[in-house]
Amino acid sequence: MSFKTLSSITSVVAFILFANFLVFPDLLFYIFGVEGSDSAYFIGKRLSVLFFGMSILTWFSRNAEHSEARQAISLSISISMFAMAFLGLFEYFRGFAGIGILIAVITEMLIGY
Repeated sequence: MSFKTLSSITSVVAFILFANFLVFPDLLFYIFGVEGSDSAYFIGKRLSVLFFGMSILTWFSRNAEHSEARQAISLSISISMFAMAFLGLFEYFRGFAGIGILIAVITEMLIGY
């Protein structure tokens, strides 16, 4: 898959997560099988801004030529995605997150790869 295609997909996914965590934070908690609370929604809304930043970064770098900067962007997103996938699996196997977390884990592993 080309860098441009992967960056575009990552940007769209990150933007969807941004919008969901900002406007409907309880939806993702429900999908992941995790109990929500006012504190969790607060953190989720703050997290949404990070997803918005990732969306902007990947969208505007999608046409970047092969360079050290593009490699740094790719490496940081890949490490972030694999770390999130690992954390999702950890929380699933310890019984905290429900089966819905596996949707996120699969997506994160695909983007990380």
